[in-house]
Amino acid sequence: MVEKNFLKRVEKDYLRMEHSLLEMEQQQEDRLMIAEKCLILIDEYIRKLKSQVLKHQFDSMADEVCFFRNLKPKFISKYLYYNQILEIESLKPKSGKKAIRKFYENWIAKLNADYLGYVEFYNYYKREATYLDQKYFVRNTYDLKMKLPDHLYSFDDGFTTFYDHQVAKIISNDELINFLLAAVQKLERGHVPKTGVENRLKWTAPKVALIELIYALHHNRCFNAGALDLTGTAKVFEDLLEVDLQNFHKVITEIKARKSNRTKFLQQLQQNLEQLFMDTDL
Repeated sequence: MVEKNFLKRVEKDYLRMEHSLLEMEQQQEDRLMIAEKCLILIDEYIRKLKSQVLKHQFDSMADEVCFFRNLKPKFISKYLYYNQILEIESLKPKSGKKAIRKFYENWIAKLNADYLGYVEFYNYYKREATYLDQKYFVRNTYDLKMKLPDHLYSFDDGFTTFYDHQVAKIISNDELINFLLAAVQKLERGHVPKTGVENRLKWTAPKVALIELIYALHHNRCFNAGALDLTGTAKVFEDLLEVDLQNFHKVITEIKARKSNRTKFLQQLQQNLEQLFMDTDL
């Protein structure tokens, strides 16, 4: 029970931080100023988090994995994101639509290529694999036969595992790419986006989760009173969320063939929302 309360407190701290960051973005138009203020706030939260973790004893390896795979990277990813925004805005050409567009596109290419330095782990994380979690996300456990990070002997081993920082980089890079794509689109329409709040949506959860959601909404006649067919509905979501759903019929068949928990994602949404309501009622 104590362990669950600790993880809940961390999650609630993250939600508070995220809310404060959104408020800062809405109050300012100067993105350099936004990034600087956000970094100061995030630093305070991360220092607090580190202090808590160094004093805390996880009840189980599973709880430690949960923290270092799912919770800590969300804090660090925000720091990485705004730090990169600060650099982008500082180096961005002052004028010239063509020059600014090229600048944004070079950053997008750089971020897309970044994962090549840790492609095996990138694929592991994106596939939501778990079989190596005890090596990747538990402190002071590693196998010298595995590819280890270059900073193996230079980080705080009380607050860091070998790959939680890579998770933060993946989350941050995805968010930055969305920000830059939105900036390019707005530049083409004659102006540059002022804040990351206006970014276009991009689906970053597993495709199977989106297909499960679309299928449920479609058969509940949520769109056009059911007049739009399933293929048309999927196409709208492809365009809206920048995702390829060409194999959605095959995925639906696989979902139906599950021996148990066929509505896994929908149940997860319900449970997480119920938990959020319970936490915010405290």
